[in-house]
Amino acid sequence: MENLKGTTYSGLFQMQGEIFNNAFDKLSDKLALSRASDNSNHINWLLGHVLHCRFMLANMIGLQEVNPLGDQYFKAIEHKDYPGIDEIRQHWPQISEKLLNKISSMSNEDLDTRPAENKPSLSDIISFFIYHEAYHLGQIGIVRKIIGMEALKSN
Repeated sequence: MENLKGTTYSGLFQMQGEIFNNAFDKLSDKLALSRASDNSNHINWLLGHVLHCRFMLANMIGLQEVNPLGDQYFKAIEHKDYPGIDEIRQHWPQISEKLLNKISSMSNEDLDTRPAENKPSLSDIISFFIYHEAYHLGQIGIVRKIIGMEALKSN
């Protein structure tokens, strides 16, 4: 029996990964630190946060992966030095491949399990992360437009 859930989830993550990669188009480290307002995130933080969340999800579904950028992209944006965008980009392919392979290999039964009683199923958790990632990719698209760049494109 084909694993429709895992295949669907990995397909969505793959599509969003292509959009993530397109966010770097014509983006410099300086532009990546531009903000729409003092109360908004800059693209560097948004890119790092999306990467951080892929590491979080990978660990929630049983992979043992350490985010080499630590947790600085989990917390709310702070006024400090952030790594350059190339450093964020270099860690994307490895975690994404591992995450997509793991999800696509999980059975529907695996995905329907709950890590603990009264907690969401792995399927629900993955669905949330897909939504969460799409939300932040949308933010990146808006910030790109505000700072005078082209919007994000899908392939």
